[in-house]
Amino acid sequence: MSHLIGYKSYDSSTKESQILRDLNSFAYDPQESSGYHGNLTFHKNAVYKDRNEAVQKLKDLVKESYDDHAVLYIENGKEYWLVKYEYHC
Repeated sequence: MSHLIGYKSYDSSTKESQILRDLNSFAYDPQESSGYHGNLTFHKNAVYKDRNEAVQKLKDLVKESYDDHAVLYIENGKEYWLVKYEYHC
């Protein structure tokens, strides 16, 4: 069984519930669980200047396995969520 850590961007207007539904559609091992089992925390208190800065912040936030986070960043004048997710595949 492999372990995957990924990053996915969503328009900032995307609802948290929709992001979780999306993760549940692919970020799980059906032999291990019935759905996404990460612990996703949305951080709304800062907006990072670009995707690279957002990735670095996400790396700083992670303290243990399945400690998933979402932060906001700007690209081409538009705001996005960057979500770090982790699962077995």
